[in-house]
Amino acid sequence: MGRSYGRKVTKWCSFLLLTGIFYFYNNYMNIGGFGVGYQYIGCIVLIGVGFCLFLVTPDLPYLSQSAKTAGALMLSYFVAMISSMVIWIFGFTPIRQMISGFFEPAYMMLCIVCAMLSAYILRERLADLVFWALNAAFIALLLPRFQEFGIAEFFRRLLLYLQSGGVEGWGVSLEDTSFSYLYVFFAIYFAFHWKEKPVWKQCIGAAIILFALLMTFKRSGMLALAAGFLAALIYLKLGKKTRKYFLNFILAGFLVFSFLYIPFVRYGLFERIMEALQISTSHRNEIYAYYAQYYEFGIGYLGRGLGWIQRLRNEVESFENGLVAINVHCDYVYYYIELGFWGYLFWIFSVFPWVIWCTVKGICVRNDAVIVGISTALALLRLTENVSFLYSAVLGFAVIVMQCVLQSRDRESEGEGGKETEAG
Repeated sequence: MGRSYGRKVTKWCSFLLLTGIFYFYNNYMNIGGFGVGYQYIGCIVLIGVGFCLFLVTPDLPYLSQSAKTAGALMLSYFVAMISSMVIWIFGFTPIRQMISGFFEPAYMMLCIVCAMLSAYILRERLADLVFWALNAAFIALLLPRFQEFGIAEFFRRLLLYLQSGGVEGWGVSLEDTSFSYLYVFFAIYFAFHWKEKPVWKQCIGAAIILFALLMTFKRSGMLALAAGFLAALIYLKLGKKTRKYFLNFILAGFLVFSFLYIPFVRYGLFERIMEALQISTSHRNEIYAYYAQYYEFGIGYLGRGLGWIQRLRNEVESFENGLVAINVHCDYVYYYIELGFWGYLFWIFSVFPWVIWCTVKGICVRNDAVIVGISTALALLRLTENVSFLYSAVLGFAVIVMQCVLQSRDRESEGEGGKETEAG
C-alpha cells in the first residue's frame, strides 16, 4: 500500500512539474552569459524523479523500450551535432558559436529523455496527464487575458484576430507560446483514441483542443493537422500489405521533397509561387531572400556549423530590408545552411524515415497510424517553422510516440497485437 501511495505522489509531482515546464515557455536565467530556461531545469528535476522511481521499483524491460524509442527520436540531433563538429574543427569556428551550437540540440535531447522518464512514471496515463498539464499551463496563461479585457471584449478581439488572420485584435492570442503545434499532435492522437473514453470526456477534450488551436492560431498548424489526420486515416483504412507501400511512398516522398525544397527556396521559386497565389508569408519571403546570400545548393557547400545562424542574429540587429534579424523559419533551410549538403542528407534520413522504421512495427495499427500522422504533421510544420528547437513541441511529439510504442508493446505482450493489426 505504501508503494502504491508513493507512486501516486510521484505521478502528481510529475504532473505539476510538466505544468511548470509548459508554463515557463519563454523564461530564462543568465548563467555564464548564456540563457538557461526554467523549462529545462524542470526537465532535469523530472528526470531525477523518474530515475529515483526506477531505483525503488525497477522495471528494466519497460525502461529499455522507452530508451530505444528515445534513441530513435534523438538520432537526428546526434547527426546534427556530429556533422557540425567536423565543420567546427576544420572551419576554426569561434568557441561561443560552438557552445551555442552544442546546447541547441542538447536541450532537445534533454526534452526527449524527460519524455522517456515521464513514460516510466506515468505509464498508460502518459499522454492524458501530459495533455492536462498542458491545459493547466494554457489556462494559467489565459486567465490574465480575461482579467485584462473582460469576457465580452476578449472574445470580440479574438474573433477580430481570427477574421483578420492575426493582423488585428492583438493582445488576446497566445500564439507566442507555440502551443499550437502541441495541440495539433494531441488532436491527431486523441482522434484515434477517444473511443476509449466516455462521451463527456470526448466532448470536453475536443472543445479544449478546438479553443486552444484558435487561441494559438497558426495557419501552418491547421494545414499540418489536416494533412497529418488524413495520412493517419488512410494508413488505418488500408490493408496490411498496402500499408507498407503507402508508408514507403510517404518516406520516399519526404526524402525527395526535403532535398528539392532547398533549391526551391534558394532560387526564389517559393517566393514567386506565394506572390502569384497572393498568399501572405509573414515576411518569410524576405527572410529566405536574405539568408540566400550565405549558402549555395551543391555538393561543394560544406555548411557553417550549428550555432552560426544564432551568431549572425546576435551580430546583425536588422536585415538590409529593415526587418529585425530573426530565425530562418524553415527547419530544412536552417539545417542545410548549418550542416551543409552532406550533413543535411544524413539529417533528413534520420529525422523522419528512421523514426518511422524504429517505431511503426505493425503490432497495433491504430498506434502506428497516429505515429505516421503526427510525423507527417511535423514534417509539414518544418516547412515554414523552426519546430526542431521548440522544447514544448519536441517534448509533446516524443510523449505521443512513446505512448503509442509502449501501448503497442503492452498489447503484444498480452497477445492482442496481431488481432488488431489484421482488423485494421
